[in-house]
Amino acid sequence: MIFKFRLLSDEVKDFVRDFEVRAEQTFYDFHKSIQDEFGYDSSQIASFFLTSASWDKEREFTLFDMSDGENNTTVPMDKAILKNFITDPKQRLLYVYDFFNDRAFFIELIETKKELEYTDYPMVTFAKGNPPHQILFSNKDLGSFTEDESGIIDFEADYDENLGSEFGSEFGSDAPEGFSEENEEYPTDE
Repeated sequence: MIFKFRLLSDEVKDFVRDFEVRAEQTFYDFHKSIQDEFGYDSSQIASFFLTSASWDKEREFTLFDMSDGENNTTVPMDKAILKNFITDPKQRLLYVYDFFNDRAFFIELIETKKELEYTDYPMVTFAKGNPPHQILFSNKDLGSFTEDESGIIDFEADYDENLGSEFGSEFGSDAPEGFSEENEEYPTDE
């Protein structure tokens, strides 16, 4: 059996991706497919969450085993087979791909169907729009980055030339009233 999932983003309105995944595959297989499709950095933390119909998080599937004892509700992605957890014909999930900014894709099971012979799964069956960038820093999109052979990271976003410009008068020669660069003491009431 094949699960067909639709991914949407609340950041990019014209973005849609449909993925087909074998019911016998793991959440990790689905995760890798998403990462590969969007060109995301696979070293970043990500998790799936089963959710209620109103998108409330219920159960987490993590990249690493984070179990801490008996009352643990997390399951490692590579141990979680989809058909063992996807039981609702309209199951909803969140795929959190940017933990520091709590950014996620909204995922819904839209169809189950028979597997096609000689077909590699998971696969993308519909694509519209560009996905959001994976990493945001201080609400500034850093784009993606690559590392060359020497280990130097090259940021592809147009951010470096504007670095610091968002601070305005908080830094530099525009010191607050009563405080000058020559006199590095705070003003007194005298």
